[in-house]
Amino acid sequence: MSDEITQQEQNNFLMVFGGHILFQTLYAAVELELFDKLLECKELSLAQISELLGIQQQPARILLLGLVSTGILKRNEEGLYANTPVAEVFLTSRSPKNLLNYVKLQHHVMYRGMFHFLDSLKAYKNIGLKEIPGDEPTLYQRLGHDPKLKQIFQDAMHELSVHANADLAKNLDLSDVKFLVDVGGGDGTNAIELVRKFPNLNAAVFDLPAVSPIANKKIHESQLSDRISVIPGNCFEDDFPTNADCFLFCHFCTIWSAEKNKTLFNKAYKALPKNGKIIIFNMMQDSAETGPLTAAIGSPYFLSIATGEGMLYTWKEYETWLSESGFSDIKMIRLERDHGAIIGVKES
Repeated sequence: MSDEITQQEQNNFLMVFGGHILFQTLYAAVELELFDKLLECKELSLAQISELLGIQQQPARILLLGLVSTGILKRNEEGLYANTPVAEVFLTSRSPKNLLNYVKLQHHVMYRGMFHFLDSLKAYKNIGLKEIPGDEPTLYQRLGHDPKLKQIFQDAMHELSVHANADLAKNLDLSDVKFLVDVGGGDGTNAIELVRKFPNLNAAVFDLPAVSPIANKKIHESQLSDRISVIPGNCFEDDFPTNADCFLFCHFCTIWSAEKNKTLFNKAYKALPKNGKIIIFNMMQDSAETGPLTAAIGSPYFLSIATGEGMLYTWKEYETWLSESGFSDIKMIRLERDHGAIIGVKES
């Protein structure tokens, strides 16, 4: 066995070993709005940053060291600090692709709950959910006890939808679809994006009754109430609408077990007419089960906190489940940021 370790391999290990520290460094910088200040001023010295953030220079040095060493900020020979392209895209409020709300969600929910990952592995249960007030079995149900946390969650999910769903709309052809139902459609972002692109399309958001007011408000603000409706219900307990010719599952299948996903696909197949479509849109795991890193980061959240049963599944798993449900002509579309869409057709 060789004990030779490359510098890159060592750095990769340290990023995992010290991940909890590095994340809190990032979160602190987000809360202090450091990246927006650097965007406005372009370059700042340690003394200037210390003054702008309202912290002493020694703590500021520690914060900046973490951000520079991880490539989030850069420091020139004159000792001036500036944003890197990564920081400008993901961490400044002016960027349409920013992840600021998702960083906050990671801090308030994922970070706390992941302390219980080992226990969740042993129990095959979301033990980390005990960090969130309530006695309901899923995170989504418990969020109602804490309005602030619920808003953080909704803002982060909207952020994720805005980033990814523009790619989905750009790469989907729904010109032959008349009525799409977005199962677990949340605040309606998906439906709004798709309806705006396809003038022939009407849509409905099918989600829990507690979510319906949020979706109705957003749809009304978008002036699309004549084309998008809201169907309050539980997708496992209530019948699927039978007037749809397309069901969309967007960032939804990762929440549930394989068995529950199969149940949803079977229900969709039975409700669809001939030539009706099912579309699954998620971040995807490679069928070889070796990555990508986003799948490795995202999956523990679903086990430890969200429901205790989901994960980021592979392309092959979705293809198999759809085929077993009766769908054929299955197509896969690889998209940016490790996302993808799988489309199946009910041919009989």
